[in-house]
Amino acid sequence: MAIRRDHRSWSRSLNRIQISKSPFYFARHAGVFMRWLVWLFCCLSIPLANAGLLDSLKGSSEPEFLRVEQAFPLTLEVDDLRLVARWDSEPGYYLYKHRIFIRQGETKLEPQYLSLPGIEKKDEAFGLVTAFYGELTAEFDLSSLQPGPATLHHQGCADAGLCSPPQTVGFTVPAQQDVQQPPPVKSSPAAQPSSTIPPSEDTAAPEILQGNGSPSGNNWFEGRSWLTVVGIFFVLGLGLTFTPCVLPMVPILTSVVLGQGQRTRREGFLLSSTYVLGMAITYAAAGLTVGLLGAGANVQAWMQTPWVLSVFAALFVALALAMFGLYELQLPSSLRNRLNELNQKQSGGQWLSVFIMGVLSALVVSPCVSAPLAGALVYLGTTGDALLGGSALLALGLGMGAPLIVLGTTGASVLPKAGAWMNQIKVLFGVLLVGVALWLISRLMPESMSLALWGILALIYGIHLGALEPASSSSQRVLKGIAWVLLVYGGSALVGALQGGKDPLQPLAFQHTNPGVTGSEQTHAPFYQTESATDVEQRIKNAKQLVMVDLYADWCISCKVMDKEIFAQTDVQQSLKSAMWLQLDITDQTQEHIDFLEQRAIFGPPTVLFYRNGQEIPAARIVGELTHQQFMTHLGQHELDH
Repeated sequence: MAIRRDHRSWSRSLNRIQISKSPFYFARHAGVFMRWLVWLFCCLSIPLANAGLLDSLKGSSEPEFLRVEQAFPLTLEVDDLRLVARWDSEPGYYLYKHRIFIRQGETKLEPQYLSLPGIEKKDEAFGLVTAFYGELTAEFDLSSLQPGPATLHHQGCADAGLCSPPQTVGFTVPAQQDVQQPPPVKSSPAAQPSSTIPPSEDTAAPEILQGNGSPSGNNWFEGRSWLTVVGIFFVLGLGLTFTPCVLPMVPILTSVVLGQGQRTRREGFLLSSTYVLGMAITYAAAGLTVGLLGAGANVQAWMQTPWVLSVFAALFVALALAMFGLYELQLPSSLRNRLNELNQKQSGGQWLSVFIMGVLSALVVSPCVSAPLAGALVYLGTTGDALLGGSALLALGLGMGAPLIVLGTTGASVLPKAGAWMNQIKVLFGVLLVGVALWLISRLMPESMSLALWGILALIYGIHLGALEPASSSSQRVLKGIAWVLLVYGGSALVGALQGGKDPLQPLAFQHTNPGVTGSEQTHAPFYQTESATDVEQRIKNAKQLVMVDLYADWCISCKVMDKEIFAQTDVQQSLKSAMWLQLDITDQTQEHIDFLEQRAIFGPPTVLFYRNGQEIPAARIVGELTHQQFMTHLGQHELDH
């Protein structure tokens, strides 16, 4: 890629970035694009209908119900004083949690371990229940039973409305010769030892606390029609628009759409729609993968590795410098001519470039998994349905991109097309691109250095806006006021960085801590830090006290916020003084880390787990960022603060 050092008109130079001068055919026919999108949804819908996921939409025929042994295939294993029951329920059928137990005389034995957390469901027969779909493993400790016959009880129902009668399976409890403590049951999100959460016929499955303070949203999806699930994911995408997952895409989109010369409203719509389609299809691919492989397909964590972040940060800086007019980017003439020849045969050009930018933005820019998205991925991973996963996350991506399309469409015609104002807008987009690059690499450098770079960027832009120059008009005075705000912030950031400050939103935070917490009440978090998941599991197994496990990564911004605002506070440390603090660092993700995440249905940091007697307390799990007050309330609700 050749670099020519001249200062031509920015619109002319940026037009040279495009690979081809002629757009796709649908640039002239906007309706073709929308038909393409509808066709894509139809392609995903047809196989789903064949698989039975659209059965709720088809009421013309009576459903055919399976026999109990076909709907709920069961295998039993009795090993010493432990019984393992495995069900592989057919799609559309579920088991009741409160109907799974062992009976011997008057003794009723609840399962010690369940491989699934279960979902809360409104049932016509029993009201609000906890239900299990798909494969379920239940383990029972038989040491409290007498040698001799016993029966395993279970009961299930079909989504279509037919419930089976209670089922019983007989087995023999072996004689207790050398009775020993049963081996510890493997850790699981659904593990529920009776010493921690007593099982009850009327007790619903514990719900994971999400970072927004609300329970897991998995219950919204199970048993609903395909269109309802897709609609929920679209609305969820709209909500995620104003989170760190999407906001960094705004300067990228504006530089791509508005930085390519004068655009009509229709051209802005088509360019922004192409960008969003690339982003949405990327999420759809992630949904397909997660549906097949579960948490092991955590591509996003791989994309957050230092070398990937550095490469894309450099790319954004290069684009920003082009926006500043320092050089123009163009392909070598031989390659450009070849692409022009290909373009005469098949449309492509800048539309492909914009599409690829949307793909890359979806993969790289989001800093970590937000709580609602993590809950959605947990659900999709447990369904094992790749097509449903792809459709749902395609809708999620389209929901996230809808406001971006509005921005690209209106901005392309509302913003001025020429003159000094357009140059200022071009520089603003360049500054935003530099900000995205700085945000990416801030996870790879000391926080004080990152704060200093933010301050330098603010100072330079403030000087560019004319903070040190006289203002002769009202518009210039407004710009000068903004410029002075940037100068004050930039100076504060530099002072804060020199004094050890770390937070760009609170550059002088070295002088104080959180509201209501004095500086003397903030210390370092007393974690035992390790990158070995095996080490963490061994310490959990051997611990005699409460264990708190914090899942951490350097590229996770929320992890650093929780470290500073929660775990470093002495009132939190006092509440958990008797607990063992473990922090698993997955910055450089290994296969061991992937296995750890997959076994516990975790899709990324920040996640906090609590264990007693080697077993997780599922209701106490935290996914996503909490405030200091929310965390303290959470400890009290689950009696973890003593």
